[in-house]
Amino acid sequence: MKDLRKLFGTDGIRGVAGIDLTPGFVSKVGKAAAQLLWPAGDNRKKILVGRDTRPSGGFISEAVISAAIAGGVDVLDGGIMTTPEVALLINLLNLDGGIVISASHNPVEDNGIKFFTAGGIKLTDSQEKAIEDCIISDEQAIKKENTEDLKLYAGHDIGRLLSLDNANTLYRDYLKKIFKMSLAGLKVALDCANGAASMLAPFIFESFGATVIPFNCNISGEDINKNCGATHPEFISKATIEANADIGFSFDGDADRVMACDRKGRILDGDIIIGFCAIDMSRKKTLNNNCVVTTVMANMGFDKVMSSEGITVYKTDVGDRYVIEKMNETGAVLGGEQSGHIIFKNISPTGDGILSALEFLNVILSNNYDLDSINSIVPKFPQILKNIRVQDKKKLLESENLRVAIADADRRLDGKGRLLVRPSGTESLIRVMAEAQTLQLAENAVDQVVELILKEQENL
Repeated sequence: MKDLRKLFGTDGIRGVAGIDLTPGFVSKVGKAAAQLLWPAGDNRKKILVGRDTRPSGGFISEAVISAAIAGGVDVLDGGIMTTPEVALLINLLNLDGGIVISASHNPVEDNGIKFFTAGGIKLTDSQEKAIEDCIISDEQAIKKENTEDLKLYAGHDIGRLLSLDNANTLYRDYLKKIFKMSLAGLKVALDCANGAASMLAPFIFESFGATVIPFNCNISGEDINKNCGATHPEFISKATIEANADIGFSFDGDADRVMACDRKGRILDGDIIIGFCAIDMSRKKTLNNNCVVTTVMANMGFDKVMSSEGITVYKTDVGDRYVIEKMNETGAVLGGEQSGHIIFKNISPTGDGILSALEFLNVILSNNYDLDSINSIVPKFPQILKNIRVQDKKKLLESENLRVAIADADRRLDGKGRLLVRPSGTESLIRVMAEAQTLQLAENAVDQVVELILKEQENL
């Protein structure tokens, strides 16, 4: 079915703060969400709102909170929180949903709005489409969707603004119930991307007894994700070596992703973490239906080792929401992405970088694995990924010349690798990825396609 959504990408609504996301626009989004997701009934609905550290998070969260309250919804303001922390507390506190103000791994000028329903569940396509119709359609289109006119409340019917001051403690207490391990004696380097994990991640790891060496914990948010975090794992690789740490973890701006590295600085990405945990769960008979869900970006080495262990792999388009949908469909309890979105469905409703790091350590420690051996458990085929910033990704991807170039690059790989060209779901980028038995083959395939994209861009 063709995707008719216009405002929502793969993970909420995103844009440049103050230009795309203005106070007026954000208010419309908040009002529509209040009307459609949490309509007034016998009792007012209650939601949780959190944000990452971006400077624009203040005005955007105030606008969306005001709109929700005007729409008759009680709002718990959690302040700076990670996205998975919001999702988990929605579930733990039995709330009706929540909103996160974050653009995740995007640069500081961007921001976004993510929604969760009861249980900490992300919206379906139809729910996102309904919200869009309320924002961008006329009265006739709104009525066609069987919704009422947007309604504001007054007097005692208006929503209430409440504070949630102990979010980090509630989150910590939940994790302490799940993981009984001690990290005493373990030296852990943490790259918090100057984002929402800046206060939370060191607090959590220290509560388990680890010696923490934190990096990039500036909560001003002005340098969020800048040359650090999960999209720049080279930082934690170097920092872990220099700090003489046993292991390093790197989160993105809202901490729903994690990348790791061992003491030698070797990167352990989502494929390795998922594969490592899947093998352990499969052998312990806790991997439901003996399957995992990942995306088309997963390395060929991941597929190979899963097959050797008898584990079925289901593939989806890129985006953790699609991974979660496939997990629900297949009954899988483990899924995620190479980029570090990892979902342990039995203990969290969404991808959680901090929780995933703890589960990874839990498997390592409970089995007495040598940290230096983890890198070799899930082999990696050489993989090259280049992101090309473009003006019109849709028009470029419809280019016949690009189609021919992709087909030619595929032929050159001759079954010894694969090529994937796709638009980013959150930025104006085209991503070109190739993997092959040799690095040279992968580089040649990517360079051929990138050269054509740049040439086509000049002709637009």
